[in-house]
Amino acid sequence: MSEELKELAYKNRWIINNRWANEAYQVDASQVADRLVALATGQQIDTDSTLSSESTVDVESYGTFEPPEWQVKVEPFPIVGRRFTRDSFIKYVRWVKDNETYTWAPSGITMHHTGYPDLTMRPNGFTEQHMLNIRHGYFTQRGWNRGPHIFTDDNGIWVFNPLSARGVHAVFFNNTRYGIEMLGNFDDLDEFRNPRGETARSNGMFAAATLMRYAGISSAKLNFHRHDPETDKKCPGKHVDFSAFEDEVLSILVTL
Repeated sequence: MSEELKELAYKNRWIINNRWANEAYQVDASQVADRLVALATGQQIDTDSTLSSESTVDVESYGTFEPPEWQVKVEPFPIVGRRFTRDSFIKYVRWVKDNETYTWAPSGITMHHTGYPDLTMRPNGFTEQHMLNIRHGYFTQRGWNRGPHIFTDDNGIWVFNPLSARGVHAVFFNNTRYGIEMLGNFDDLDEFRNPRGETARSNGMFAAATLMRYAGISSAKLNFHRHDPETDKKCPGKHVDFSAFEDEVLSILVTL
């Protein structure tokens, strides 16, 4: 019973936060609320009532899905460097899982903020050229031959490092966890509260939930860069609370 309550609560919060302007979602939220009340009070639950199919992200078969060509295909440091919508990211993760040869065994996800660049430095979000520039900086200045797997901004989800290969983003977690970088400096309260920053974080949460659902990552294996014992950073920003962030990821997960 407690698991059903938890799932309904997460679902209702996601509907309210993300789809409240849509009448169909308002109906769904009302139905979820009725179920929660019934469970809490011991009333009979109408098992015949169902939530509309619009409550979940529409995921069609990726059978005809054509993944984008990687911007850089050769070693060292190949990158995908392409932006995805939420729906196309789901299809891409599923496609990669079934079609690419994995050279590592990811078991978790580590979240970051970019810090630098921040929102003011990327007023229109990332571009494909930015992805190439990031690769160049990592390669020539840091000596890396890999990078974070994903960047998110207020426009979508960018796949950077191939999902099927180990990345570089957090010393202690490189070998086992996907790295997701969210555009913004969330040590800065103004950037944390900025709607663009909120959207970048929301897209980061969605990317994490998608990897949990479609790449086989445990929902218990989410962490922040600041959890890395090899760093003293506050990444993804001192204003980002881990428990609240994790709850939001899990609330998205149950809708997928």
